[in-house]
Order: sequence, then structure tokens, then C-alpha cells
Amino acid sequence: MTPDFQVRPESSFDLVSGISINRPRILPAILADRREGTEYQYAFLRDGKRLDGLGFLGSDVVVEKDGQREWVFTFHFGREKLLRALLEFKAVFHAGGEDFEFLCKLAQGLVLAYAGRTDNEDALRYVAATTFEALSAASVFISGETYVLDGGIVILAEALVPKHAG
Repeated sequence: MTPDFQVRPESSFDLVSGISINRPRILPAILADRREGTEYQYAFLRDGKRLDGLGFLGSDVVVEKDGQREWVFTFHFGREKLLRALLEFKAVFHAGGEDFEFLCKLAQGLVLAYAGRTDNEDALRYVAATTFEALSAASVFISGETYVLDGGIVILAEALVPKHAG
């Protein structure tokens, strides 16, 4: 069975496995293209005890959408090694099924860790993205409905946090 994450105020929670993913620790980082980015360090917990962790890089950009400012935070899952590490969590979740479906569900849990925010003055969008190339290298075959951007970017999950009055 694949995870099915629900939003909690400071985390996401999978009812099936009892695993929660708290908002990550974040640190400044330099991306491969020399731009400034963010390192995300997530912990997977059950009954308050740490089961495992996950770290990866991401970037952010501010966009204007319908006259409103929106921060877009992108989690970069475009490396074969990272995708394989994500798939190792199938054992932690006792998940079966297709690898691509599991990646999407786990990515949804990661972005939903932010969905309960109420302290933001601008809209926030969290996006977990990979590439066709990385999926192919990790022997992951796309199944189901998939959102694909130019350049072979595959969106695994996305969460929008509406702006709150500040």
C-alpha cells in the first residue's frame, strides 16, 4: 500500500504507516549551477521517534501571478542517486506498487509538510520536480497522469499555501 499523507499544522502524516514528516531544517546552499539555493533536511518520525532522514537541494523564485506575489520553492529530485534513495523508503513505509506512484506519494508528503502554514504574507508554492533522464537512469517508469514541463521536467508533487494576512 502506498502512503497517503494528510496535512497537519507543522507536518504531514500518513495514516496507514503512522509516519509523520515534520517541516525540514533548512540551510543555505550553493547549487551545481553556482546559484544560491537551499538544503532541506527532513526527518521521518513514528510516535515521536526518528526512523530515518533525507536531505536534498532546492531553489526558490518569486513570481507575479494575477497581480499577486508568489514564492515558488522547488525541490530538486533530478539525480538518479537521490531517486534511488527515495525509493529505499518503500521499506520504511512497507509500500508496494509502482515506483513512480510511490515517488509521487512520498514527494506529496514532503511538500505537504508546509501546507499547514498560516504565518505567510505571500502565497507559497512547494514543488517536487525531477527529470525524465533521472527517472530513466533510476529505472523508474512513469505511470498515471503526469505533469510535464518543457525540457523534460516532471512534477512529482505540488502544494499551494495561500497567503495569510500579515
